[in-house]
Amino acid sequence: MIKWMLVVLTTLLTAKVFAGDAYSQSRCDGIKKEREHIRAKMRHGYKVAEGERLKTRFTFLFKELANHCNKPKKAAPRQYSKPARVYSSNNSTLLNQKVPSMSLYSDSYSNKAKLDAWSKFYKLPERCRKKGMNTTEFVWCSEYRGKQKALFEAQWKGKP
Repeated sequence: MIKWMLVVLTTLLTAKVFAGDAYSQSRCDGIKKEREHIRAKMRHGYKVAEGERLKTRFTFLFKELANHCNKPKKAAPRQYSKPARVYSSNNSTLLNQKVPSMSLYSDSYSNKAKLDAWSKFYKLPERCRKKGMNTTEFVWCSEYRGKQKALFEAQWKGKP
């Protein structure tokens, strides 16, 4: 009999401890409303002491919400499935392949003929293709493109 009483008593006490972790929805809503009220007060003028008090209360309420109201639900574990086919190609070869219908993207030219001519004219140097360029290389590539664009514009104007 004493064992059963201890089991029941222990169950009730542990249930109360775990139940105290989460607040009710109405209490959480009240905390949110109070935070909004404090935020509204902080937008208006106040003295230093009042500001410190509001800031302290605001921080306390934020922690209360984080600890007792905003408990994220655990997502179901994702099942990993192997892809049906594994590709083992070199990415740089795919990136550098010329596709017959491929043209250089540029919002500089609205004229289709001029954009096509620019696509054929401008060739991106190999050193400008690599990932993780340092600043010096990036600047060089930008300046190179500007020089090539000026050269292209001069040739385009000279066209009959």
